[in-house]
Order: sequence, then C-alpha cells, then structure tokens
Amino acid sequence: MKKSSPYLSKVLITDLQLTFDLINEKTARRWSLNPSEIKYTSHKTWLKIKLKKKRFYFWKLIKNSKCYGLVRIELIKKKYELSYLISKKYRGKGLGSKMIIKAIDKFNKGKIKNILYAKSFIKNYASNKTLLNSGFKLLNKKKNVNIYVYKKYKN
Repeated sequence: MKKSSPYLSKVLITDLQLTFDLINEKTARRWSLNPSEIKYTSHKTWLKIKLKKKRFYFWKLIKNSKCYGLVRIELIKKKYELSYLISKKYRGKGLGSKMIIKAIDKFNKGKIKNILYAKSFIKNYASNKTLLNSGFKLLNKKKNVNIYVYKKYKN
C-alpha cells in the first residue's frame, strides 16, 4: 500500500477540540511566547473570531487521516507572522520545516508577496533549526527570543 504524502488542510471550527488539545500540550505551552494554559472557552472564542478574519491563515498538516501539526500566518501590526507546532508524537522527524514550506507556498500561491516573520526562544534549538531549514534568516535577537524573517527574492 502506497503511503500518502502530508498535505495542509484549512482549520475549521470543527477542529476546535483538536487545536485546543495541541496548543495545550505541555511542551507546546513551555515553548510558546504565552506559556499560560489556554482555557477552552477562551480558545473557542479566539478561534471563532480568527477564522472570520481575511488576513488569517490556519492549516493542519494531515497524513493518513492524522493531524501532525498546526501552522498559522496572520497579520499582526502590519506584519505577517508565522507560528507553528508539531504534535508531540511526531516531533523530531523533520515535519516542521516541510509544513512551514507548504504553508508559505500556499500563502504566497507561487507569487512573491509579503515578508514573513517568526519568533522562537533562543534556547528552543529544535524550533530555531526548523525555521532556518524552512528558509527563514535570523534578523535579530530581543531578550531571550530570536526574530526570523522570510523573504523570497526574484532571480
């Protein structure tokens, strides 16, 4: 039987429980810029509002009917920011960079569009490596956070 390739699927309100469980996983919270546990009612409200926004892109990485991770790109203070997480079961397998590259391609739809930014704690070595492997470049450091930029140039 042929293995299926991972693909991105738009996050819908029906993914509320899935996204809630993934964002509240212990390690995901530890490395989040907001490490506080997310309450279900807050997440539900947040997701409903975000899914209605035009400049909010939220996908799940699916393979063999399983969710491997989440990636989102959203406009925050006139800058597009990317954030992502890989499900605990699938970390360390190189899926983060594959997911990010797919998200950037989907976001840009093959055209040169906007510059993307991403943030990661300096000590989150796995995330820093993933962002670099996805084509991001280190822009600067603020306190304990690396700030990355992704800009696709025409040749």
